[in-house]
This record gives sequence, C-alpha cells and structure tokens, in this order.
Amino acid sequence: MFFKKKNKEIVELCFTLYKLIVKQARKKHFYLSLKIPDTIDGRFELIILHFFLLERNLDKEIKKDQLIYKELLEIMYKDFDMSLREIGVGDLSVGKKIYQMTEAFSGRLFAYRQFNNKKNFGNMRKIIKRNIYGTVDNIDAKYVEIIKSYIIDSMEYIDKSLIYEVSKNSSIFIDLNRYIIIK
Repeated sequence: MFFKKKNKEIVELCFTLYKLIVKQARKKHFYLSLKIPDTIDGRFELIILHFFLLERNLDKEIKKDQLIYKELLEIMYKDFDMSLREIGVGDLSVGKKIYQMTEAFSGRLFAYRQFNNKKNFGNMRKIIKRNIYGTVDNIDAKYVEIIKSYIIDSMEYIDKSLIYEVSKNSSIFIDLNRYIIIK
C-alpha cells in the first residue's frame, strides 16, 4: 500500500477546527469596528492569526497533535486553493499564488510565535500593525491595542480549552464583542 488511511476522527476534528477558525475570522466586528480591511488580505490575516491561536496548543512531540497540525494545514490550503479558483485565478497561476500564501503564512506564524513568550509582548504592536493592518495607512493605535488585548486574552482562553473535545457548537475563540468600541 502506498497511501495511509487517514484517521476519520482526526479529519472530522480538523474540519470542525478549521470551520471555527473561518467563522471567527469572518466576524463582522473585525472589519467594521476594528478597521481590519474587509479584503482577501484582511481575511487571510485573520485566518492565519486564528490558526496560530489554535496551533500553539498542539504539542509537536505528540503523534496525535502532529496529525492534527498536518491535517489542519491540508484543509486550510485546499480552502485557499478553492478560494483562488472561485475569484478567477487561472489554473496556471494558482500554484504560484499558493506558494506566495505559504511564504506569507510561514512568516506570520514565525512572527506570532514570538507572542508565546510574554517578554515579547512589546513587539506585538509592531507585528500586528505590519501584518493585520499592513495594507492600512495610519491605523489608529487604539485598534492595534484592542487586537493585542484580544490576542493575549485569546491565548489564555484557548489554553484552558480542550481541543480534542471541540464540536461545531464549541466556543473555542473568545467573544469578540468584549473588545468593541461603542462610539
């Protein structure tokens, strides 16, 4: 046999996790209230951020966590591929675009992993501004601070979650409404 059969339980869990990532990344308050651009780039940045929030709790030394990480990546990249095709990117260009997205994803993940060390929280503003608000000129510092608080609180919240027990009705991510500025 050349192909290993995938663990159905892990595949289902990863589909659920990815759906929760996308659901959270599409919350309208990110775009309307926190001024993240409602563009392909803005949505991509939020998917990567929420992927990071989940993946940081996977222990790369545990086989099951390794499988979850790999399957989650595979699902995400298939979704990216499909999304590119839906917006009209030609077949010959999809591979190149996926490569660029992979490079961007890796860079973001590397930067976000610095957040795991509380001593690096000082760099958060710069990283948030460069990545999440990278296409926005002169973003108000209050939005960067709100996203910073959201990330820190989300890390603590997800640390208390049991990823293996997530269901489609789970609230694995923190309630974004806590961070909305009422004008």
